[in-house]
Amino acid sequence: MKKFLHAGLGPKKIVQHLKVEQIQLDSHNPRLPEEAQGQSERNLLEVLYQDFNLDELAFSMAQNGYFDEEPIVVIEKKGGRFVAAEGNRRVATIKVLLDPKKQAELGIRNWPTLDPKVAKDLSTIPAIVYRDRDEVLPYLGVRHIAGIMKWDSYAKARYVANMVNAGYDLTEIQNQIGDKQNSARKHYLCYQLVQQTKNEFDFDIEPAKENFSYLMLATGQGAIKRYIGIPPNLEDLQLDDPVSKEKLPNLKNLFSFIFGEGKKKPSVLGESRDITNFLSHVLSSEQATDFLIRTRDLSAAFELSDGEETMVRRYLASANRRLEAVLGVIHRHKTVDILAEVKKCSETVDRLVSVIGGQAEK
Repeated sequence: MKKFLHAGLGPKKIVQHLKVEQIQLDSHNPRLPEEAQGQSERNLLEVLYQDFNLDELAFSMAQNGYFDEEPIVVIEKKGGRFVAAEGNRRVATIKVLLDPKKQAELGIRNWPTLDPKVAKDLSTIPAIVYRDRDEVLPYLGVRHIAGIMKWDSYAKARYVANMVNAGYDLTEIQNQIGDKQNSARKHYLCYQLVQQTKNEFDFDIEPAKENFSYLMLATGQGAIKRYIGIPPNLEDLQLDDPVSKEKLPNLKNLFSFIFGEGKKKPSVLGESRDITNFLSHVLSSEQATDFLIRTRDLSAAFELSDGEETMVRRYLASANRRLEAVLGVIHRHKTVDILAEVKKCSETVDRLVSVIGGQAEK
């Protein structure tokens, strides 16, 4: 098992000033989409421009130059080259700002033209240099998982997964980044659930990546944990394949309910609160869960979650209240259409009485 280097100890690192052409974008940045991992710089620039809002940085830098108070963090490579472990958006913006050809390639037409003094300022930027990626891992974890510059949920999960895959112990990762809320373990669990679903089923997991926080919310509910066989204490869980073979159908159902299965089976949720308000209750009832599988109607399934008899009683009470409300005003609406509806109600009540035999079971 790998041990963390105490990168914050020892002599304080000196800020160096590096030419932008020496700095490469990090093709393994956890924030990048998986399909962009390991791609060329040209492809990375396109992804960053399309998905990471470089425009706002471009206009700020064109006006102000580069703020020396915000050094990037780089990993030293051979031949005087460096990889941007922290600050990829800034580096990408500068590379494109300084190169009109790159702007044309990316279809950018509205970025500002740089004043020569600003261009010179941007061509060399402050950086803190680390010798290898292992040294910088604790800093990135503290900054983006437990710190104030937090990544989105899926990026955090990928970062933790990458560290585990690199040989670091999960408990040590949490200790290193000051994680007192078990956040890293929760993110890693959900990341592994996505991977297990991807490996076991013909399932489009892109919606799960895009709405990863929904899965984080779901796995915080006791009833949902029980449904997929996750113990209350995550320290007791084998995270390589967190869901047992017997519970895999339930895992598939859970992903289907939350994220849908394409157009043929959309998500049953209207918003994230439906997970705590409705879905967790439904999955605590086998009858309600079976109903949800058949109908994809979360509201109706929720009505069943306290038992079918409770649902029937609730529906009858609601119908009776509405009929009593109508009774107070119906004398003003003695029309043919109203009479027809009243007869329908009467016929329905007659059938209900006939079905239960006119008396309740003791």
